[in-house]
Amino acid sequence: MSNQDRPTSRWIDRQRRAQMAVAIIIATVGLAAAGVTSAAEPSGEPIPLTPLTGLTALEATVSIEVDGAVNGEPTQGDLTAQLTSTAEGASRIDVTGSLLGDVVAQVGGSAVKLFRPKKVSVYAVPEGTYVVLDALLDVCIKPSDSQATEALDQLSPQALMDILTGSDVARGTFVGDEVRNDMPVKHYLIDGDEFLAAAQASSDPNVNLFAQSLNSAADADLYVSAEGGYPVAYRGGFSGAFEPLKFEGDLTVQIDLTGVNGDAEVTLPGTCDRAIST
Repeated sequence: MSNQDRPTSRWIDRQRRAQMAVAIIIATVGLAAAGVTSAAEPSGEPIPLTPLTGLTALEATVSIEVDGAVNGEPTQGDLTAQLTSTAEGASRIDVTGSLLGDVVAQVGGSAVKLFRPKKVSVYAVPEGTYVVLDALLDVCIKPSDSQATEALDQLSPQALMDILTGSDVARGTFVGDEVRNDMPVKHYLIDGDEFLAAAQASSDPNVNLFAQSLNSAADADLYVSAEGGYPVAYRGGFSGAFEPLKFEGDLTVQIDLTGVNGDAEVTLPGTCDRAIST
């Protein structure tokens, strides 16, 4: 090899080594990017669901347990809301539990809280909306402000189930076929972190509002009717704020459908013949 050829060979050598180094860097970056992409993709599949709004009549219960603060005061307690809705569009929500007084105060003010009711029922009937306090003396209130019962409305099993299983957030891993509430169901596991990320990015204002005040969500169990495809039961937990209770802390949510498309009736009690208007 001549002296003139040697510099050219060395230059080609350097070029090859440089190209190889660039190729290694590109491959490494590509693998890292692929890892990030796959980690960001939701692990669950979309859960096929029929919304509860498609049912003509419904009976359901939601139980909420909290450990944190209500209106800034340290609180541990529970609430249970039972919903009955009819094919005619009437509904009744019965709310009980140790936190009932705090909810009542939001509906009718501190004066109403003094009644210390054992149960509060919200009736939505053709004549309007009525709130019945089951206390030493039963009281029926007809709020003039349609927003007065908003806190109780948000505690409805149907409202919460719609939020927690909306089309934007209903993704999960199929666990198996089971029986729940005497119904054959399909059991899905919903990843808490993925639910929260999807809910905070949801275009549904109710889902988005619920999620924006949360700090974290635990993995949840969702049971879907094997025949009708509607959600039958839900078990989950969250940390953060929950506006209907003016609460901040940890809460667990349990929802169960106990009857669908039945012949339940909703009738105003006689005490509402002398309803107090507010």
